[in-house]
Amino acid sequence: MNRDVNRDVHRDVHRDVHRDVHRDANRDVEGDEGRIALLSLVFALLAMTLVLVVTSASAVHLQRKRLYALADAAAADAADALVVQAYYSGGRFELSDDSVTDSAQDYVARHGNLSGVQLGPGTGSPDGVTAVVELVVVVEPPFTGVIPAQFATVRLSARSSARADLS
Repeated sequence: MNRDVNRDVHRDVHRDVHRDVHRDANRDVEGDEGRIALLSLVFALLAMTLVLVVTSASAVHLQRKRLYALADAAAADAADALVVQAYYSGGRFELSDDSVTDSAQDYVARHGNLSGVQLGPGTGSPDGVTAVVELVVVVEPPFTGVIPAQFATVRLSARSSARADLS
């Protein structure tokens, strides 16, 4: 009889433990039901935001490279813009702030591939043989529709210089 009691006690304990384990496992699954979906949604939103930020930064970088190329070409063109009166009256090759500014404005108007490009205050000729061109543009990166306008623009500037060939 003692043996039967032990077997019954053992079977009851085993049944209670098994029932408790299944109940706890089911309760954990039911409690975590919506957390995986929320975690996946947050991860997808974070990944999309990262892609949009990298795309916008790349677009601004490419516009900056185009602005530098335009400034280099405008400076090279302006280095050939001599003051005609000084050259024909005395044979001197000299650049002036006005000749560099006029030449740079003309070049940007003809070859500019960015809209809204303006000459910066540093445009001119500091020594009569060097043409310095500074270009400024305000760009709006893509995917900034939800950002207020005062924070959604980036001011880019490029400065380039070229020396006139005196020979």
